[in-house]
Amino acid sequence: MEYTSHPTEPLSLRRIGRNLSMHGRTLARIVLLLGAGIIGCDDATPVVSPPAPLPDAASDFNPATAGTIAGQVTWEGDVPVVAPFSSPVNTISEPIGNKLSWANPNAPVVEAQSRGVVGAILFLRGLDPRRSRPWDHPPVHVRMRDYQLVLEQGASAAPTAFVRRGDAVEMVSEQAAFHSLQARGAAFFSLAFPDAGRPRRRVLSQAGLVELSSGAGYFWMRAYLFVDDHPYYTRTDATGHFRLEQVPPGEYELVCWLPSWHEADHERDGDTCLICRFLFRPPVEVVQRLVLDRAEAKTVAVKVTADLFGSQGSGE
Repeated sequence: MEYTSHPTEPLSLRRIGRNLSMHGRTLARIVLLLGAGIIGCDDATPVVSPPAPLPDAASDFNPATAGTIAGQVTWEGDVPVVAPFSSPVNTISEPIGNKLSWANPNAPVVEAQSRGVVGAILFLRGLDPRRSRPWDHPPVHVRMRDYQLVLEQGASAAPTAFVRRGDAVEMVSEQAAFHSLQARGAAFFSLAFPDAGRPRRRVLSQAGLVELSSGAGYFWMRAYLFVDDHPYYTRTDATGHFRLEQVPPGEYELVCWLPSWHEADHERDGDTCLICRFLFRPPVEVVQRLVLDRAEAKTVAVKVTADLFGSQGSGE
């Protein structure tokens, strides 16, 4: 539809009117960028430079006294059946279309025979980084592909990864669709990825958990980064087993971490009334206190039940 204006209206306004009529999708993208908070604030120079990794980390590590903590995480009771999300590919810019099925990224995975929980995170709390072994986890690459978040770290490709505080993480979109990556928790930022194959980097300067999600309407996308000064983080294997090696003797908390698949809240787009952002309940931590003696090999068992996550919310 041709835009018409009063004859005395400036030419620039007439051109703007045509552009709004002919390029509605471009306007939608601009509004999306503004809503995600990624125009004009992403490249601001930080007031304080992020700290580098601790210069004395692993300075007091003694491999002759280090031991091992190993075990298995198992699920007790019925394993919940978690329904997938049903949504168009993009609930903001392209809401019209067939609804597709998107798996809940936080649904528990349990191996049927062993009852082992797959992909649970185990880490130590209360460890002096100066007494730890040197950091040995490979760099992390965040991949946006097929409307999913994948964290590549060495040979691993999973929704979780481990980052040394002060190190940079590389992020890239591998598909032609527009992506916006949001970080919350121990890091707070939004980065736009309008084009595929153009990586960006971000230094993570604060220890803690960083939750990654989409700011472009792909509300099911989720991944988690654990940022710390020591490397005692691991993930359970296909039968729920784990192993932390070269642990200095001492008293620690062994933490088993799992994300919740239950809904805490959601936001809907004002025009389409479709969900554009989904918030999960806080993750669950199962904590065991243990004492590791000099050069000891300790075996522990961790039990997980559905009750730890509470009752099912409303969902979509």
